[in-house]
Amino acid sequence: MIEHFSTRSLTGTDKLSYWRSLMARTYSGLSTQPLSPHFEATVSRWQMGGITMTRPRATPVSVERRLMEAGHAGGPRLKLHVFRSGQGRVVHRRREMDVRAGDMVLCASEEVYRFDLRNDHELIVAEFDRAVLADMPGWVDDAVATCIPREAPSTRLLHDFLLSLWRECEASPQGLPDDGYDGVFCSLLLASLRPGGARVQPSRHGLLERARAIVAARLADHTLSPATIAAEMGVSLRRLQAAAAGQGVTLGGYINERRLALAAQKLTLEPQRSITQIAFDCGFSDSSYFSRRFQERFGETPRRYRAMH
Repeated sequence: MIEHFSTRSLTGTDKLSYWRSLMARTYSGLSTQPLSPHFEATVSRWQMGGITMTRPRATPVSVERRLMEAGHAGGPRLKLHVFRSGQGRVVHRRREMDVRAGDMVLCASEEVYRFDLRNDHELIVAEFDRAVLADMPGWVDDAVATCIPREAPSTRLLHDFLLSLWRECEASPQGLPDDGYDGVFCSLLLASLRPGGARVQPSRHGLLERARAIVAARLADHTLSPATIAAEMGVSLRRLQAAAAGQGVTLGGYINERRLALAAQKLTLEPQRSITQIAFDCGFSDSSYFSRRFQERFGETPRRYRAMH
């Protein structure tokens, strides 16, 4: 379940005091200094398995990570910063990087770094134990304190996947089930960090994780299909279908199931939207087809389902 925090109801110096305390509790050793006279900030926070996810939005600030006190408990951690909007400069491991919307920066959580964010900005931040990346390749450490550019396809896919997860979690009052999303995150992160964009032949399990990430990021796209997913992944459709069959599922069935589950959420949480609009929002281009498939899945028409829930 997502928690939300904001400075908007506070006045004067209380805004900054509250924000500094909140950030220090969320990320040990973090300090914030406003770069404009009118400071405002909000943050959403969510735990996804072993990964702490936050989504801060703020006016211009300088954020600095200071050295942790001796005796701090806990293993080494990494922190991925995905820039949704804004721009600025990051200093980490004596490297200076200019960053812009869409870029990513990986930091070592226990080390010193500074973010000078010169305008209003929004980020998605994922912090996790290094152990989450089991058998972490040596080149992951080389990616720390570097800017991962937005132009890379794997970067855009990871960005879209994280944003899609936030949307789904916000639409679900009980939060998302533990459905292996942290594993998908790690697979996409490794693909983004791989030096030179080198490709490896993924296992069947790895293929399905990547396919599920694409489905999550493109669920509203009416053109999404097993064929378009295979093309985006750079593998043959036959190979992708075989990987799905090995897990006892079909990729087309999985896409349809995810769309119907999202539609059921929207029917109860978005009463102002028509059933046709919700069908289109969930990737169905034909509202009659959507109604038939929905009734097959839930035993009720979309209209009756909305009335009963």
